[in-house]
Amino acid sequence: MPPAEKKYRRIVVWMRRALRVDDNTPLWQALQDAEEVIPLLVLRDSTAYRADTPRRRFLRGAITDLDHRLRECGTQLHIRIGVPEEQIPKAARAYRADAVYAARVYDTPALQRETILAHGLEPLGVTLMTFKDRVLHEGTEILNAAGTPYRVFTPYKRVWLAAGEDVPRVLPAPKRMMAVPLADGSIALSSMPGFGGLAGGGGESAAADRLRVFTRSGMHQYNVRRDLPGVDGTSRLSPHLSVGTISPRKVYWAARSAAERSEPAAKAGIDTYVSELIWREFYYQILSNFPFVLRESFKEELRTVRWRKNESRFARWTSGTTGYPIVDAAMRQLNSEGWMHNRTRMIVASFLTKDLHLNWQEGERYFFDRLVDADVAANNGGWQWTAGTGTDASPWFRIFNPVNQGKKFDPEGVYVRRYVPELSSVPIALIHEPWKMSRQDQEACGCRIGREYPAPVVDHGEQRIHTMELYKSSRTL
Repeated sequence: MPPAEKKYRRIVVWMRRALRVDDNTPLWQALQDAEEVIPLLVLRDSTAYRADTPRRRFLRGAITDLDHRLRECGTQLHIRIGVPEEQIPKAARAYRADAVYAARVYDTPALQRETILAHGLEPLGVTLMTFKDRVLHEGTEILNAAGTPYRVFTPYKRVWLAAGEDVPRVLPAPKRMMAVPLADGSIALSSMPGFGGLAGGGGESAAADRLRVFTRSGMHQYNVRRDLPGVDGTSRLSPHLSVGTISPRKVYWAARSAAERSEPAAKAGIDTYVSELIWREFYYQILSNFPFVLRESFKEELRTVRWRKNESRFARWTSGTTGYPIVDAAMRQLNSEGWMHNRTRMIVASFLTKDLHLNWQEGERYFFDRLVDADVAANNGGWQWTAGTGTDASPWFRIFNPVNQGKKFDPEGVYVRRYVPELSSVPIALIHEPWKMSRQDQEACGCRIGREYPAPVVDHGEQRIHTMELYKSSRTL
């Protein structure tokens, strides 16, 4: 029986935020629709790609691994230098492509870029088609009884779980792809300075390995270990979901499969992990339906909070020198590794907004610039949730006590000692409030407050009172 005739001769697949071969919706669909497929990535002519930061190392590793996987299939990654809205129409013309396929995005800047791109392709007679790939359910697929988007997580989660069987299944990776020669203006990845290594843990291969290990040895205890920053109790898949080196479908169905093989006692951990995946979905549907959240607070009544401007205090927060050990450990982890434990993300966000009274948007930007797993929806949603300006029912009065949080979730001070070595000899009883050590104890452990380690930048008890006043005054304006 002869093969079915293809819809198109050539399709350019723009590999944005989908840096993988396996379970890649636009790539898989293009292979069904076209005789020839060109996997394309547009990189800016910027030294940022060669910067020696955790995020850039991770991204370079992911792109290098993608090229390696494509070469195993018989083709390669085609690279163009510039901005997508200019380079993709040029590529479509050079390759004589009939269509451009890409993963769908949901943030306003990316959508605006997409609109410009579509206009650039239109005179060429080239179709731009986008596909659901970054989420399991899009913004209009999970609605309340009135047909409007959910604004609070718990009812959204309940309906989402009821629709769990509707999650698309994992698509197979292609075995072979026809190689298309590089067109004018395109280059091989090997021509790009700084690429070629897999350092930084990026890439589809690393993502698959991490998922395999987590489902076998970590997911079952996730509900117990996920809040402990001193242990490796999280999946560490967020960086891969962010750049698309693994699909949310693959993660979700791996969790479902693990639950089916597990004893009832182990399912609590898996259910908790699936709940975290749904949080990611929830923040994406918030971004899709309420795009203003990138500019201002979700809660209208808290858009008038009189945030302070204090560069000195912001610098103490960013450098991990606030004098609160759990906060400082977390910020130093972020600065050195480009990653931070989820529990401590909430702690430092609460400290910035409700102890220092600085605008949550300053923290949001700082995180996005440095996190390996920088994700516009989750980053914005997490910051607004903790600041009290976001989607939770009534969280503005939730104020994390950094000392109590440290004692509860890092009781032995393992996490603090790892990232704040000047506190390594402080007794366990005082590891989270070292300023309470006597002068003799400070001398004995080689950590004098105000010299080797700073005194607290503010008094938490006093700032808690000010925070209540700050938020209440905004709600009455």
